[in-house]
Amino acid sequence: MGAKSNAFELAFLKLVFRNENIANVGDATGLRGSSSAGNLYAGLYTADPGEAGDQTTNEAAYTSYARVAISRATGSWNVTGNGLENASAISFPACTGGSATVMFVGIGTDSSGAGTLLYKAPLGTNLGPFVGEADDDLITIKGHGLSVSDRVVFFAPTGSSLPTGVAEGTVYFVKTAPSADTITISATDGGATINLTADGDGWAFKVVPLAVSNGITPEIAAGSLDVFED
Repeated sequence: MGAKSNAFELAFLKLVFRNENIANVGDATGLRGSSSAGNLYAGLYTADPGEAGDQTTNEAAYTSYARVAISRATGSWNVTGNGLENASAISFPACTGGSATVMFVGIGTDSSGAGTLLYKAPLGTNLGPFVGEADDDLITIKGHGLSVSDRVVFFAPTGSSLPTGVAEGTVYFVKTAPSADTITISATDGGATINLTADGDGWAFKVVPLAVSNGITPEIAAGSLDVFED
C-alpha cells in the first residue's frame, strides 16, 4: 500500500488532536471521535525520544517537572497547511531544582509513566525539505536562514532516505553556511565536517534549545509546535 493522501493525513490529525470525526471511513457513521474527548499530554525532552520511544524516553527530569494536559478540542489546535499547531501557549511547572536543556516536545496519552508517545517534534523552526550530496558534503535547504553554530536536525519522511552519515533525530551543528541555500554540518560545535558518503533527502528543522534552571518556567509559545504528517 502506498502513502496516505494529504486530505486523510490532515483528517487523522484532527481526529487525534481535536476529536473530529472522519466522515465515511470505517462503519456507516465513519471513523468517529470519542463521546468523551479527554486530554493528551505534552512533555519536554532533552533529545529525540525516537520512533520506538515511549513518553519517558529522554524526558526532562528537573525538580517540579510534570507533563501538561491539552484538551482534545478544536480550540486547542489550529489547522495549518499540512497539519496542526498549538493554538495557545503550553506552560510547564516552574523549575525548583536541577536543570535541563530541552530540544524536543512530545505529545502522548498519559499524564505520567511510560504512556504511548503519539507525536514528537523539535523545538524550533520547520525549514522544509533538504537534499544532501555526497560529492561535496553540502546540504541544500532553500532559504535556510541558518548561521554557523546553529543546531539542526533531520528526518526521513515516507519515500525519503537520509544521506549516509546523517542519523535521524540527532542534533547537529552548522559548520559552514556557504550560501543562502547550503550548509555543512558537524557533530559538535566547530568540529569536523560530517562526511556524506551517499546522497539523500528528507525534512530539516532548526533546533532552538530551551535552557531550564531554577526559577525558569518553560513555555512553548502559541503556534510554535508544528504537528504534521510526513
